[in-house]
Amino acid sequence: MDLSGVFDNSGSLRGPSYGDLHREFKSAATYWPKSAPVDGLPRGDGHTVLVVPGLLTTDAFTFALRQFLTRCGYHVEGWQMGFNLGPTTRAIAGLTKRLERLSKREGGPISLIGVSMGGILARHLAHENPDLIRKLATVVSPVRFPTASNLEPLIRVLSPLYSKDVSPRDYARPLEMPVMAVYTKDDGLIAWETCRGADDHAHHVEVEGGHVTICRNPQVHRALAEWLAA
Repeated sequence: MDLSGVFDNSGSLRGPSYGDLHREFKSAATYWPKSAPVDGLPRGDGHTVLVVPGLLTTDAFTFALRQFLTRCGYHVEGWQMGFNLGPTTRAIAGLTKRLERLSKREGGPISLIGVSMGGILARHLAHENPDLIRKLATVVSPVRFPTASNLEPLIRVLSPLYSKDVSPRDYARPLEMPVMAVYTKDDGLIAWETCRGADDHAHHVEVEGGHVTICRNPQVHRALAEWLAA
């Protein structure tokens, strides 16, 4: 994959520091909030929601979020492909088949939530399969490029595994379906400015808290539940 233009190396965009990265992993061990109550939130209509995890994580990473949305009344599914290494040919093909299978079972389009790198994959799916997606939400995902991240060295190491048929820069192209972008200015991995939606009609939601604990964050849970029901 051609990564030129994906990362800002001019210094004009201030990305998170390695100190911010240390804070993120510290919070992973200490931030365990109580789940947000579902009382007072709109009840879901039972439609299917597919959640894609972040880089180097599995469905376990999104468990708290999926459990909460299930309690809200949705049929919530994980991606079921183990660790997410990014836009590999296997990941793209597997997600496409999963989307097609779930949409067929649903009898119509489903909603899609992508977390961090999962949001990049989700936007690719949305561009390629717009008729199968009802709503799309990205959570702390860079959707406008160039971005800045202290994970850039890791991405460059993994990039030989990535499909040459996709370009992250194309993911910023506008989408037709309703789009929400969740971001936090406390993000210790990604420049938060680039996590704001690239679509003119995108619904932006700012929350407090770190990147690696975003799926445990009650503010995120409530925001997604309200948006899915709107």
